Amino acid sequence: MLNLNKQVKIKQLPVGIPKENDFYIEENKIPDLQEGFFLAKSQILSLDPYVRAVMSGRHFYNAPQSGSVMRSRGVAKIIDSRHPDYNKDDLVVMETGMQEYCVSNGDDAYFADTGDAPLSTALGVLGMPGLTSYAALLGPASIKKDDVVLVSAASGAVGSMVSQIAKIKGGKTIGIAGSDEKCSWCLENARFDFCINRKKDNLDEVLSEIAPNGVDIFFDNTGGEIQHTVLTKHIADYSRIIISGLMTQYNVSEAPPGPNLGNIVKMKATIYGFVVYDFEHMREKFINDVKGWYADGLINFKEDITSGIETAPSQFIKLMNGNNFGKTLVDVTN
Repeated sequence: MLNLNKQVKIKQLPVGIPKENDFYIEENKIPDLQEGFFLAKSQILSLDPYVRAVMSGRHFYNAPQSGSVMRSRGVAKIIDSRHPDYNKDDLVVMETGMQEYCVSNGDDAYFADTGDAPLSTALGVLGMPGLTSYAALLGPASIKKDDVVLVSAASGAVGSMVSQIAKIKGGKTIGIAGSDEKCSWCLENARFDFCINRKKDNLDEVLSEIAPNGVDIFFDNTGGEIQHTVLTKHIADYSRIIISGLMTQYNVSEAPPGPNLGNIVKMKATIYGFVVYDFEHMREKFINDVKGWYADGLINFKEDITSGIETAPSQFIKLMNGNNFGKTLVDVTN
């Protein structure tokens, strides 16, 4: 039995965009397995922007300290178990931490179920990003046929899934992405009707042209200037605004001032701060629906994946620089 666990740890809390010297790799002994626990080997690790908010102390999770294992959700294979509900060789989705091996009592685990889709999708379209898109659209956004849905960070794991679900439900979708390549992918694979390149197009002008009556649902993953422009000029009567992520704020030491919300009142809009963990009750239906949609050829996805635990810090830095393209993952099967 292997007894060393390679872990990614925090050397110092980042200031601004994380850097390589904010992290280090350390090998430690795998803890002894106690009754009611299982030992699992990480297979695929998910890297997510919210982890940067955790590191800044602006999340409901406690901020980590120097020496803490980096937070990560992953798919893991159980290699030894003293838990009555989990057996050797079971594949589970759980809070693994950014490490090769993890021990758990199962409270934060559930069995990986991806149907015909690859196992990695348990962290993407069939994981937290997919559930975020599904639960927000079918829950607080109350999507209806012919709704105009605007999505920031459109090529990301959440944004691309929002469009595909919205199209299945009869909506019209507009994406905002950071390059022509990403916009092309959004149009060709994520079923967006339009895609705006935020780095070269004038967002205000383009939205005025293609959505002259405003958008019914604004699914915001970024905050910042995009949010300001949309909320002040481009929402429809009784629009629903889903605040799912604030990517523009995660690397700054102080949050920017909020937008003028006068237009929210004028348009009788609703802003909903969305936290996916409040929607676990929708997981079973979500998984069954998305497995069916995938089997019917209605769901596409893109992954940005590297191999080896040693690549995790650089992958996280790439993500926080906005240079990733697709769901950011690390394969740690070897």
